[in-house]
Amino acid sequence: MNEWYGDWLQRRGDVSTSLADTLEQAIRSGRLPAGSRLPTHRDLSKRLGVAVSTVTRAYAEATRRGLVDATVGRGTFVLKNGN
Repeated sequence: MNEWYGDWLQRRGDVSTSLADTLEQAIRSGRLPAGSRLPTHRDLSKRLGVAVSTVTRAYAEATRRGLVDATVGRGTFVLKNGN
C-alpha cells in the first residue's frame, strides 16, 4: 500500500483538514493515482496515532473536494478527476 501519509505533518489547528490537505497533495502530485484504495479509517488512525473520527472527517473533506469516493463495505478510492 502506498504510504501517502508518510510526510504528513500535523499542523496546529484542525488535524483532519491537515490530513485532507496531505491526501490532496499526494493525489495532485501523482503519488496516489486514480483508483488507489485508501487505508480503512481504523487502520490509518492507528498508523498516525489519531482518533478514528479524525480520519473520518479527513476522508469526508476529501470527498467534499471531489478527490475520493467511499462505499461502505468496499472502501475509499481516489477518483480520476482528483488528478
